[in-house]
Amino acid sequence: VEDIRDTLAETLAGVTAKAPSIPFYSTVTGEWIANEGVLDGGYWYRNLRGQVGFGPAVAALLKQGHGVFVEVSAHPVLVQPITETVYAADGDTDATVTGSLRREDGGLRRLLTSMAELFVRGVPVDWSGILPDGATTTRVELPTYAFDRQHYWLQEAEATGEAADVAEGADSDFWQAVEQADLNALTELLETATAEERDALGSVVPVLAEWRGKRRERSSAERLRYHVTWQPLERDAAGVPGGQWLVVVPAERPDDTAIDALLEELTGQGLGMVLLEVDDADRTRERLVERLTGVLAGRDVSGVLSLLALDERTAGGPQDPLAVTASTLALVQALADSLVTQPLWCLTRGAVNMGINDTLTSPAQAALWGLGRAAALERLDRWGGLVDLPARTDARAAQYLLGVLNGVGGEDQLAVRRSGVYSRRLVRKPAPDATAGDGRWQPRGTVLVTGGAEGLGRHVAVRLAQAGADRLVVTTTARAPGTAVPDLTAELAGLGLDTAVASCADTDREAITRLLAGTEHPLTAVVHAADITRTSSIDDTGAAELAEVFAAKVDTAVWLDERFEDTPLDAFVVFSSIAGVWGGGGQGPSGAANAVLDALVEWRRARGLRATAIACGALDEIGVGMDEAALAQLRRRGVLPVDPKLAVTAMVQAVQAGEKFVTVADMDWGAFVPAFTSVRPSPLLADLPEAKAVLQAAQRDSENTDAAASLADSLRAVTDTEQNRILLRLVRSHASVVLGHGGAEGIGPRQAFQEVGFDSLAAVNLRNSLGAATGLRLPATLVFDYPTPEALVGYLRAELLQDTEDAEDAVDEREDDLRQVLASVPFARFKEAGVLDALLSLADNAAGDEQDEHDESADGSAAGEPQAGTEELIDAMDVAGLVQRALGKTS
Repeated sequence: VEDIRDTLAETLAGVTAKAPSIPFYSTVTGEWIANEGVLDGGYWYRNLRGQVGFGPAVAALLKQGHGVFVEVSAHPVLVQPITETVYAADGDTDATVTGSLRREDGGLRRLLTSMAELFVRGVPVDWSGILPDGATTTRVELPTYAFDRQHYWLQEAEATGEAADVAEGADSDFWQAVEQADLNALTELLETATAEERDALGSVVPVLAEWRGKRRERSSAERLRYHVTWQPLERDAAGVPGGQWLVVVPAERPDDTAIDALLEELTGQGLGMVLLEVDDADRTRERLVERLTGVLAGRDVSGVLSLLALDERTAGGPQDPLAVTASTLALVQALADSLVTQPLWCLTRGAVNMGINDTLTSPAQAALWGLGRAAALERLDRWGGLVDLPARTDARAAQYLLGVLNGVGGEDQLAVRRSGVYSRRLVRKPAPDATAGDGRWQPRGTVLVTGGAEGLGRHVAVRLAQAGADRLVVTTTARAPGTAVPDLTAELAGLGLDTAVASCADTDREAITRLLAGTEHPLTAVVHAADITRTSSIDDTGAAELAEVFAAKVDTAVWLDERFEDTPLDAFVVFSSIAGVWGGGGQGPSGAANAVLDALVEWRRARGLRATAIACGALDEIGVGMDEAALAQLRRRGVLPVDPKLAVTAMVQAVQAGEKFVTVADMDWGAFVPAFTSVRPSPLLADLPEAKAVLQAAQRDSENTDAAASLADSLRAVTDTEQNRILLRLVRSHASVVLGHGGAEGIGPRQAFQEVGFDSLAAVNLRNSLGAATGLRLPATLVFDYPTPEALVGYLRAELLQDTEDAEDAVDEREDDLRQVLASVPFARFKEAGVLDALLSLADNAAGDEQDEHDESADGSAAGEPQAGTEELIDAMDVAGLVQRALGKTS
């Protein structure tokens, strides 16, 4: 730049800079530019040669009171550094930071969405430019309660499958004849008579039939699409959990690490902790049991927090996902072996991408999210959850983390960011936009397909060959039949395709490299479809099982990513599994490995490389570890096997649309949800309409079954504080349902019912709902007599527990009555009625229950056995003594 200084000055010497129409803050001078003549040649030389003061400029604008930053660009690249500058400023500083357009999302809808983000944050927006000429606008009052992210209008039913056929009406006969290639029927329907017309029809029918089949296939594949989103918690994560927490950290870590900074923040904000530092030698199940036994001796802890995944000794390179998974798996197992029943929470950093301006930086740590989803189903209340932390964990992030540990309504998959806490949700994914992406993906040249001679990989290979691939390089697993590759070659030949097929073992990296080198058809796409079926519970999973699954799924994918990072590819696809999306019992190793695959795709995309992940449900195909009995069991559980052709179609759709991730699964949610949530609630499914309907129906059935008795029993068994918590949750949940919310957070504990939209009709509905849940007869003026949830809880608690106390008094009264009755009956009448033996048996059992069954009586006989002289003893007893014995009041 210094070499062109004179040239630049000479070139710009005749240019006079006018005063800017809108003053701007310069990253060169660190001042406002408002006057003419400032932007001369010297300025632009300094702009080129000097350091760009972007950060200081943002900081200066913040100090001057500017609170809105909009990056107007094709894709936001400065939003993140601006946001970090805002967070690094004074703790009270707040600002709105957003972009305008995004890569692969540069249309009007994205621009309007960005404007809406500004608008809802209080930034004035002039909407007149997008309204029709002459249009009038009217402001309307919105409801006083939070109605965001919920649809209150009826959705138009989509015509799919058989419904679509019915909708076609008169055309159904035509299409049936086309699919059956019935020329006679078509001739009659179309009223064609000449030989020329019949010949023309005969040539076009196969084309129509193929088009019809592909259309059906695409429509079916679109119906099976889901993806994961993140939504902000409906209420703040606040508070500090009580008691002492066992915090497990790596012993060997550099000085002044992020781990130490996090520990300092947590203790500084009031978390009591017992530290367990483990080194590499401790990260086995047996050694961790020893360490846990030692550190917990004589201590009671409220929970367990694991920071093992945050081991930063690999900061110079990527972490090993197998090692990250193995250490946490050993901890989960050791906690169970040590009889620790407190919940385990596991922390990661950069393991998930929760959306806008977020980046996944650690695919290895993502393995914990797959493992944790299986642990949640197997460990139940001994599993707390997963929390992903931001790159920089400061006081605000630590505060959010403590709030999560303190309880956030059963949420167990969360991401903490500087802007708040986000929860993970599964939702349906709309059909891809035909205009999205870079256009149609046309397979060409050489395509590498791992596992391409068996299972799903074989279907992928056939589709790619049909679509135009000149050469396939397929790898085979050790479990593939010896005829797999010849069978694939024969199938392609039978289809009239001359696609060349080369093969090698999927573990032979040198052979893969050799087969891809020196070919006239360059490599254009990679599809990783190699799979392994391994079911293993958390307790039964060892290092060997874990390593086997990771070798087949993860190691190959990581190698492919590294090996072809600099190769321009049309597509890079990995097939993962629903085990990595929502988990399953016995799916810990598989869930962990597949979660890494999905994260690897995120990581590639962050580096500007092509990548697509397809998380597939079970395939409707015998083989690859699946038999008819296994498929039948899956169907009973609500997981309907997917036609492999549909999975391949979904892959093609996703790649052509430039999509990053899609789950392809055929689910019977009515069968799946009750079983999946029977042992542990799953907030992941809370925003899925089908799942929500099932859960609400189950909730209603549960609430109407012995509501009063079960609720009173629950309250009687816990402390006063817990009683209030249970009842407060009950009241808020029912109030939210009346208002149309999805959870208990629709109304605050001290918020007046009338403030959130309760009218007289809503009050009656809440009275009826709570009456059914509690079994109490409640007044219609309930919410007016007790205007807040907290006030209403006090009333309900008094009514429910008063009934319990009355019942206990009634039992005492009945006992007194019984004593009087027994005392009035002469002893001889017991013998005459033949009830003496039964009465004595009851007395013996009652007395035995009060003693340890291993204690022996004074004469050496075991407790509960008949003793000599019982009859003589009875004869010597008066009525009062007999009553005492009958009631088990022996002394």
